[in-house]
Amino acid sequence: MAHLAQTQLLRALIAAAVLSAGTASAGDELPDPAFAPGATGRIAAPVDRIVRDAERRGEALARELTIQPPREGVEIEDLAGIRTRALNDPRVRALLGAPDAEEVAAETRARYGEARAILFASFSMPDTSLRQMMREATAHDLTVVFRGFVNNSVFDTRARLEEVFAEDETGEAFGIDPTLFRRFDIRSVPALVVLAEDLGDCATPACEGDPPPRHDRVSGNVPLETALRVIAAGNGEAASVARSLLEQKP
Repeated sequence: MAHLAQTQLLRALIAAAVLSAGTASAGDELPDPAFAPGATGRIAAPVDRIVRDAERRGEALARELTIQPPREGVEIEDLAGIRTRALNDPRVRALLGAPDAEEVAAETRARYGEARAILFASFSMPDTSLRQMMREATAHDLTVVFRGFVNNSVFDTRARLEEVFAEDETGEAFGIDPTLFRRFDIRSVPALVVLAEDLGDCATPACEGDPPPRHDRVSGNVPLETALRVIAAGNGEAASVARSLLEQKP
């Protein structure tokens, strides 16, 4: 009987010990954390693996990158093109007080509206040829006509004129009008066109559909007087005009 009582007491003590241990273990557990409003809760992603992957990618990228040496200033691609497009913008030209291409063309047309001869040239011609042509044109009261502005810029054109003519006043006897090149189908310069009748105004936009007036022409790098003599000696429609220009030589 005593043995039975001892056995029951031992079982009761073991049960109490187990219950006590379970209660203590439950008491040691941390309470659920509180999350801020809008939080997604516990982070379930493998953070360690993500960090290791990022480090590996960073090391690979560092091997691929080329570190450039420091430079003075900033390099801008196609800066000249940007400048040209800006200077050709009518609003920019108005702010700078630069004349518009159409205004220049209208002014030059008024200058040679009753011209009897026109010299066609290009800013790409040698400086000596341009200077000689300008002097001869001034002596015969003719105008030298160019197709367009240098680099489509009135400022580059002005710089080119100053480079060629410096303080020479003969550099003023020129005009810019691509419609004349189109009207007379000028494909090479220098060229001399002697008119047998007035030039007149264009009836179609940019003279694209206007026939040229009656004229004679000579192309090639020859003196103006020589070109006039060639036309005057021929039987062309403007031979008499060429002879008249030769007679007026100062």
